[in-house]
Amino acid sequence: MRDENDDEGGRSSRPSVRELEVLHAVITTRKTTAAAQRLGVSQPAVSRAIGALEARLGRDLFVRDGGRLVPTADAYALDAEAAPIFAALARLEDWPRAPSAGSLLRIMSSPTITHAFLAPLIMRFLAAEPDTRIQMEIGRSNDAVAAVADGTADLGVADVPVVHAGVRAEPFRQSVAHVMMPADHPLTEREVIRPTDLDGVPLVAVTRRFSARARVERAFADQGVEPRIVIEAGTLQFLAETVKAGLGVAVINPFPIAYVTGSSLAFRPFEPTIDYETSFLFPATGGNLPVARRFVDFVRQAQMSLVPAS
Repeated sequence: MRDENDDEGGRSSRPSVRELEVLHAVITTRKTTAAAQRLGVSQPAVSRAIGALEARLGRDLFVRDGGRLVPTADAYALDAEAAPIFAALARLEDWPRAPSAGSLLRIMSSPTITHAFLAPLIMRFLAAEPDTRIQMEIGRSNDAVAAVADGTADLGVADVPVVHAGVRAEPFRQSVAHVMMPADHPLTEREVIRPTDLDGVPLVAVTRRFSARARVERAFADQGVEPRIVIEAGTLQFLAETVKAGLGVAVINPFPIAYVTGSSLAFRPFEPTIDYETSFLFPATGGNLPVARRFVDFVRQAQMSLVPAS
């Protein structure tokens, strides 16, 4: 029987799973020989699969650069579209060995939220529910949104605005920007710190791929202050270590890093006010996994007893 997706020549117009596997292997290794070794097939088989895929799509997926293959934008886009397929296949492969669905909770959150806030609470939750198994993935907040939307995570935690049709955000924690500094820094004498107070002061900051960076820079620009940034980093934990070392101060969302820094760091409110909101993320449809709801309720209750650094 001819598939309705077949073209006039009888060949399916959609990529096969094997072709997508080959595509991912070549994108990762940039060489057909290395991709063949990874997949356990011959190099000609890899070349044929890529050729067939390009012919099927009518687009070039790679360009040659010496002995390497450089993926095109179309290759990256197709590989990204295929990622949920392979995630689902991996779950099916593990399914016979996995516990019942109700006892597995897949969570994704940022490094800072995971290490500084969730990790100890997960341990306490598992002590209360020993039959539960948690799969913790770490990525950016935007990654958590995507994971919940495509079904690879049951629960996400994010500290960025969430606008996605496939995700329902449940607000958890509101906070405002604070200046993080060594406990003996002269600016600790101030109750509130403004951009003019930081004129010429060495700053450490998150990289520009984080939307929070632009909001802080806008606050400085509005008051005519050029921030003197000496270090940029991708996690607040790293920034906290640089501040402890006396390399600078940081304007940050204090949640949750203020819970784990101890007495070596101090925090003071920053003005103009910059608001942050941390939310739990659930799939927009299909209902909540019961264990996800229980975990969120547990976290809400437990966080009431946590005390941030002053």
